[in-house]
Amino acid sequence: MPGAFPPVDRQAAVALVVVEIICALLLLFGNRLPLTSMTGTAAALLAPANATLHWIQGVATARSDASRLSREVAQLRIERDRMVDAGLENARLRALLGFSERGRPSLHTFQVAGVAGEPWPIVYHLAGGASEGLLVGQAVLSPEGLVGRVTRVDENTASVALLTDPNAPVACEVVGTGVRGVLKFRFGTEPGLYLTAVPLTDTVKVGQRIATSATSLLFPAGIPVGRVTQVGREPTGLLSAIRIEPFAPLSRIREVLVAVGPVEAAWWPKPQEQPAHADSARADSAVAVKAPPDSAGKR
Repeated sequence: MPGAFPPVDRQAAVALVVVEIICALLLLFGNRLPLTSMTGTAAALLAPANATLHWIQGVATARSDASRLSREVAQLRIERDRMVDAGLENARLRALLGFSERGRPSLHTFQVAGVAGEPWPIVYHLAGGASEGLLVGQAVLSPEGLVGRVTRVDENTASVALLTDPNAPVACEVVGTGVRGVLKFRFGTEPGLYLTAVPLTDTVKVGQRIATSATSLLFPAGIPVGRVTQVGREPTGLLSAIRIEPFAPLSRIREVLVAVGPVEAAWWPKPQEQPAHADSARADSAVAVKAPPDSAGKR
């Protein structure tokens, strides 16, 4: 009916009336009631409320503990990620240090301060320059192989043209075969690194390694560069289309080595222990040194 209390309000009103009546009776006759019976009755009546109160306190404590543990877990995850990054950096620096100690030329480590080029990295900017002995034309390396060459040097900074720079070709040869060509980066439908100027009569197989050639005017012979991943034919039908995957992880490198000292022939350092079936860098250098010089197509 209009104006009537809702069921919940009616129940609350009834409960309030009952409580008021009980309070009035206690005030009038409380001194006549036995204290022991009242205490027991009160304890019995308040027991559910006490249990509910303890449950609420337990829930609040559990929530507080859960919140604290969540913060601690988040902090531990951050610390774990920092330790993982530190471990990776330590492994990289140890590899660079060991590589530098095995090398014949003087190899100096420099941090990659910036990368230019999309979607492929083309240029590295190094945190080091002329004050650290850098010069234009010096070879830039990683423990895996060739990265590129220094193209610009300031007092405290320098730029490196990577293998993926279309304007930075490298004279290379297929290790163990004497097949020579020019490594270039191509855009188009299938962008990537290709060993160009290789006649169809020269046999090249997937999986073979390529290294810098003795005909190169910019790099010493025998530096590992990459591996053949695809062999096809140029649209002209006269030359082979040989796709190369570089050994150096160009998109992930954070430190590089620059050969700032004098460079000898076959200077690539002797590698550490490898499986018997793996080609060694020393064999690369030996093949490159034995290959007869060819003045045509020098890079």
